[in-house]
Amino acid sequence: MTTIYIDTNIFMNESFFRSAQAQAFLKACSILQVTVVIPDIVIDEVLGNFPKKLIEKTKAFQNAQKELGRLIDLGTQLISVSEEIDGYEDWLYELIEEKGVLTHPYPEISLKDLVQKSYENEKPFKENGEGHKDFLVWGTIKNHIESKATTPPNYFLTNNTKDFAAKGGDDKDILHPNLAKEIEEDVRRPKLYTSLKAAFDKILAPNLQNITLGEIPDLNADDIQRLVDEYLLEDLPQRTAFGFEGVPFSNDVSITGVSASEVGDVQLKKVDDEVVINVNGTVEIEVSGFIEKHAYYLDLEVDEGPDISVVDSDWNDHVMAVSSEVETAFELSLFYSVEDKEVTGYEVSLPQEIEDDWYQ
Repeated sequence: MTTIYIDTNIFMNESFFRSAQAQAFLKACSILQVTVVIPDIVIDEVLGNFPKKLIEKTKAFQNAQKELGRLIDLGTQLISVSEEIDGYEDWLYELIEEKGVLTHPYPEISLKDLVQKSYENEKPFKENGEGHKDFLVWGTIKNHIESKATTPPNYFLTNNTKDFAAKGGDDKDILHPNLAKEIEEDVRRPKLYTSLKAAFDKILAPNLQNITLGEIPDLNADDIQRLVDEYLLEDLPQRTAFGFEGVPFSNDVSITGVSASEVGDVQLKKVDDEVVINVNGTVEIEVSGFIEKHAYYLDLEVDEGPDISVVDSDWNDHVMAVSSEVETAFELSLFYSVEDKEVTGYEVSLPQEIEDDWYQ
């Protein structure tokens, strides 16, 4: 039976598993009888990070309410942080029980041995010795695999490629060889995926039921185009990125405008009472960023690359603020409830975005 292990950062990147993508993922795993295992240390990390993120977002929300209240008549919405924290913990444990998710205990290791391990300069530890939580995550996964409680294949979902991964021959992330060699049987060594969506698309989707738009009442190709335009316009403006391929800006890039989109491939998978609709296409966006002055004038001389408009030629002594219109690929996942005849959630990704460091 296929087994999927989930790391802390995957939880946090999916709105602490409250996203529509996470719910569809667990439904699909249940349908396909795929075992999901969450190390106990991951649960503890998730419950430790949730209050921090909630407090951060609550403060931002309250400040926004205060500013908006000066402009319009706005009733104040109070948030009880303590109640929400307690509510999330209850929700998480109910989710684990309801979806049949397995947990696995911490590996048995003394504090002395843990400290000694940190100085061996082996993955998943960093060169400076940090990484004891990553070590415990990996130790939990290794112990569960070695217990032979499940049958291969095994998969490890983590966005922490710095500490768990290496580049394979095709430049894809693979389990770091130092970690792989700790599991004797090659067939039991977990394959790596760096996002829930990638795991859903590659592991689960091929085994789910294909359906067509014609099988969904009240939804057609025109509706798909309308939803694409609506959600791209809702999601992309002011989105920041580490950069875009082909854009000669620094790595501090923001999307400031969204224009026409074109839908390409549309694929539909039935997941219990929902349909996951994956849409690929292209969209024209305006991106803004910074470019060194000498690089800008050099580009003018060679007259190559996208057209660049100067927003502020004297941003500082060295760089100018600029913008450019580019066409980029998009991937949109829509989660559609057939019963309620509505979209319950969506996720937008831009494959040509150059990602920054993983989210810790």
